[in-house]
Amino acid sequence: MKKSSPALAVLAATAALGLAASPATAGGRHHQPSPSPVPVAGEVTTVADGLVGPLSFAVGRGGTLDVAQSFTTLLTRITDGGEPEVLATAPEDYSTGSVSRDRGTTYYTVATGAGSNNPVENITLLQSVDRNGTVETIADISAYEFAENPDSINTYGFEEALPAECAAQLPEGIPASPYTGLPDSNPAASLPGRFGGTIVADAGMNALIQVSDDGDIATVAVLPPIPVTVPAGIGWPDCAVGLAYNAEPVPTDVERGPDGALYVTSLAGSPEGGPTGSVFRINPATLEPELVATGFVGATGLAVNDNGDIFVAELFANRISVVPSGSDTPQLFLEVNQPAALELRGDALYASVDVLAGEPPFGSIIRISLDDNCAGNHYHHGGADRHSGDGVRGDGSEE
Repeated sequence: MKKSSPALAVLAATAALGLAASPATAGGRHHQPSPSPVPVAGEVTTVADGLVGPLSFAVGRGGTLDVAQSFTTLLTRITDGGEPEVLATAPEDYSTGSVSRDRGTTYYTVATGAGSNNPVENITLLQSVDRNGTVETIADISAYEFAENPDSINTYGFEEALPAECAAQLPEGIPASPYTGLPDSNPAASLPGRFGGTIVADAGMNALIQVSDDGDIATVAVLPPIPVTVPAGIGWPDCAVGLAYNAEPVPTDVERGPDGALYVTSLAGSPEGGPTGSVFRINPATLEPELVATGFVGATGLAVNDNGDIFVAELFANRISVVPSGSDTPQLFLEVNQPAALELRGDALYASVDVLAGEPPFGSIIRISLDDNCAGNHYHHGGADRHSGDGVRGDGSEE
């Protein structure tokens, strides 16, 4: 079984559990030797609303928003608080997602059939739309997944096969025996690559890949299984409660930190809903994932500022947390309803909220001004990269 949490059905089902928030706890920290002042949330303003499933967005120059309304087929652009304009449209029965911007071009994915494990049904493409509105398909991500299946190196599920009597009581779709990663593609986030191409976090693949400008694909890193203990009260039989279970990691967002490393949020798969979300750092020398922090309740998005502070959206805890630079302990940054994606731009953090709202006013994007305790600290998207979040390219010209 492959877990593809960003899909509407999975998000809605987990939210319906009504799980209480749990304090986040952390693992090791690698790139800052000492704690720094904690970023403080300032004024909050709504910059876009009426959005249907804004699971991914990018912020451009002047606050322009490119938003994947992931429960529709629309990629929309919102300028100066105006009404959304259609930037691109996915085919019928596809969803849009994984939005990023680079030098006037918007990158995004279109996807269908996640969780089917069927190459005919499960199709995911990385596409782009330029300043002139020209849409191009850069790569077939699902074809790569079904050919290479990077996380086949991982073993998930129960550590030993359950007895037949217990196995018969499991919910449909939960394997009773250990299993290796199965082919499944569900892109969740993208990031312009440091030296060209695009990094994609694929929630079904359980991996990060790099797609070159020519469409070639290579695996960057495979996230490890998330060890959990099966809790009571989730609809699994008593015979399974208390057993060790290796959940699929399900990467949901990727950003580059000021240390040049990639940071990834993980929304662990079944058993769902507990404080099993994590942040991993991809060691730039070895490309091995290193645990930064864990204990998040639905880690669906992150942002990293120039100081190394990590902001994490906890969808099912209704909050944004921050892991301060030099610390391994997440702290509450702001309580918001159903946050999903985060982006830093200038002196503000942008967040999509109410992303599971099924009726008006639907989802929104808010802007949170940052009251920084360190004078002169500058915030941007993704650290050193092909573009910086303040709209300045590496050659000094504007995005």
